[in-house]
Amino acid sequence: MFPKLEARISDAKQSTLDLLLQRLQRNNDFPALSEAVGDINRIAASEKDSVNQLSSSILKDFALTSKLLKLVNAAFYGRAGAGSITTISRAVVMLGFDAVRSNALSLLLFNNLQDHAQAQQLKEEFVKVLFAGMLAREMAGKAHIKDAEEAFICAMFHNLGRTLAMFHFPEETAAAKNLMQVEGCSEAKASARALGLSFEELGAGIAKSWGFPIEIVHSMKKLPDEKIRIGTNNAERLRMLAGFSNELCEMIACTPEAGRAKALASISARYGASLPVTPKHLAAQVEKSLQDIAHFAVVVNVNLKQSPFARQALKWAGTGDLPHEQPYAKAASGPAASELAGLDPASALASKPRKTSAEIQSILTAGLKDVGSALIDDKLKTDDILRMILEVMYTGMGFGHVLLCLAVESQNVICGKFGFGVDVQRLLKAFRLPMQERPDVFHVALKNNADILITDIDDPKIAARIPGWYRQHIGARTFVILPIVVKSKPVGMIYASRAQTGDITIPEEELSLLKALRNQAVLAIKQS
Repeated sequence: MFPKLEARISDAKQSTLDLLLQRLQRNNDFPALSEAVGDINRIAASEKDSVNQLSSSILKDFALTSKLLKLVNAAFYGRAGAGSITTISRAVVMLGFDAVRSNALSLLLFNNLQDHAQAQQLKEEFVKVLFAGMLAREMAGKAHIKDAEEAFICAMFHNLGRTLAMFHFPEETAAAKNLMQVEGCSEAKASARALGLSFEELGAGIAKSWGFPIEIVHSMKKLPDEKIRIGTNNAERLRMLAGFSNELCEMIACTPEAGRAKALASISARYGASLPVTPKHLAAQVEKSLQDIAHFAVVVNVNLKQSPFARQALKWAGTGDLPHEQPYAKAASGPAASELAGLDPASALASKPRKTSAEIQSILTAGLKDVGSALIDDKLKTDDILRMILEVMYTGMGFGHVLLCLAVESQNVICGKFGFGVDVQRLLKAFRLPMQERPDVFHVALKNNADILITDIDDPKIAARIPGWYRQHIGARTFVILPIVVKSKPVGMIYASRAQTGDITIPEEELSLLKALRNQAVLAIKQS
């Protein structure tokens, strides 16, 4: 093809993609999905404090937090010893950043596909793409892929364009399906005629706009129809496994029982050089993936017995019934995971009533037990435990922000280290308390090892004690200071705030639990 013609075709496709993305942005659900997925991808690409940023990003979404905590406490993760995880921070530490990231992405995608006219059809599509992801995760080792979670994401998002088109462009999707049936053309040609570019091109364009790494975008590219050669690099192996997993899903969905043996022989021959598996091994992997999906299905309220694909996969696995769908495991202290997931406090007041004192105490108590277990776990770092403590306070009390501030003796200041809340990174940079003794509320708290609640920074009795740097750069009207003192020496503080005057009240029972959590922070620092 001539270079100028290629350039014109490329420009035309980009213009079409831009128009489709503009249509998607006008949809009520898509912008929120894009922002959430984009946030997670940016965090994954960053090497700086990614655990804290991932936890903070997930905590912005109540539904996502709730479902993710249910998922990590389900039997699906029983082998990871995750039966009593009450914070996203600990989930990241126990299961790994990549595992939490991949499951958060899958939950975000599912949440976007609910409450729609095509809800049942979309749920069926989701079962298929989730199954493809589970299968790729299980078979990553066979494909010589070290990062099983990356294989999961590649396989699950392999048909992203088609999945989102079903949801956001149902008329064009129906037109493409009709073209395939009437004219017998391929899905790529049919979708290109209906939409202006193929499902594959749409998916790749959306994935790029969401900030997915190039390897994941590359894995969306369909494989050639010939036998698949061994991949020479990780990107090619990921693409191969994503293609294999999704082809097997289509084969399971469309192949009648009489043609099953022939279909298995065909896919084994096609991928034999790059993914050596026997029909017996494939059946075992299908069964294992079904087990994993069963636990996921409980969390997202999908009945697998009503899924034609799941019933077909069951026949391929050669087992008698779908795996028993156990409810998720409850945390050791008793409250359900949904109770442990706090709304982002900045928006919680407008969208949901505040928790009752009993609910707050339940969350704080569960957190205390979880942190207590973490303190005797040699695998957890001090920062991991401190993050857990802050997250329990943040979700339990519904503070707008919670910061851990520690002394940096070389600079003679107490600085923000990490925390939770909207725009928290800016606040962490702004929180710089000079260590030289001054008559402000922060130094009074540290000097006397006294917990202090300021209900109004402009109260005449206290206004002069609020330092200028605080008013200029932070400015929350009400806040709590919980000093951290080790061997009679102040080493930092936990700072928690709300924006409006008088917006923090702490009954005695809750204060006792907050003090206990602060004492666990002291113990964690001592142990370090």
